[in-house]
Amino acid sequence: MGILTAMHPWVLLGGGAVLLAVFGYLTWWIPAFYRTADYRFTDDEIEYRRGVFFQQKTTVPYNRITNVGISQGPIQRLVNVGSVGIHTAGYGGQTGAELTIGGLSDFEDIKDQILAEVRGRPAKATESDDAMDTVSIPSTPDDESSEMLGEIRRIRELLEQGRTA
Repeated sequence: MGILTAMHPWVLLGGGAVLLAVFGYLTWWIPAFYRTADYRFTDDEIEYRRGVFFQQKTTVPYNRITNVGISQGPIQRLVNVGSVGIHTAGYGGQTGAELTIGGLSDFEDIKDQILAEVRGRPAKATESDDAMDTVSIPSTPDDESSEMLGEIRRIRELLEQGRTA
């Protein structure tokens, strides 16, 4: 005799009802999540909103972006979609991507569009709103040393301001 025939009918009915409820919830929730996910490129930053029950908004300024990567898993390859991961230098205090936008059919074009916005902008390496001076490339090793020393001093001053603020 099989295990299913040895079970009480109420157990089978309850288990089937739970499976049906989970399947129904996922069938509703996945499309609902993707309907709420929206990204927008402004002149200065990327905004990403998402969430069915708990709505979130992430904003990443272009001048803080250090790397833009794309990924595509095996199931994503089957349906021809991918994800764009946007990394920043210390902006969110995390090691992974600051922002990941998934389920994109034009993920490579989105990556290229972000990189086009990032190129040509001076990088911003601090968390404060003070804009850092850009450092020109020196022509001699002595100029390079003094430029690096000046940059290190500016970083130290900004760190000390943050400690006392």
